[in-house]
Amino acid sequence: MSKATVSRRGDTQKIARDQWNAFLAEFTRENRGAHARLDVIGADVGYQVETDDRPFDGVAADIKDRERIVWISFGSTPTDHLTHGVHDATAIWVLQPTGDAGPVLEIEAEDGTRTVLELSKPEAYALPPGTSPVAQA
Repeated sequence: MSKATVSRRGDTQKIARDQWNAFLAEFTRENRGAHARLDVIGADVGYQVETDDRPFDGVAADIKDRERIVWISFGSTPTDHLTHGVHDATAIWVLQPTGDAGPVLEIEAEDGTRTVLELSKPEAYALPPGTSPVAQA
């Protein structure tokens, strides 16, 4: 995964703020368990990889009481859990899956920092159909 930003590409969609919660809930349902990479890019932080190849658990927006925080969670067990918050979010962009690449979210903060969540395609992490060991007896 090597995209540094998605908001400058013509094939992205900006999510209206009043649709953040519904969109992010659906995005979570469709992609929970995907292999995820999270990059943060900004003047104060440079370019940082927050996590790489960690299971995506979900994303949600806290927009009550004038808050604008987007929370991104990773990990499939309590010991593997990581949560990243984007405070003062101003925009959410999505790039739908294309070719070999899964979906990408970019969250822009008021200070210009961009947080980029890249996910694998569902078939890249889907469990193969299995046979029960009992059935083989």
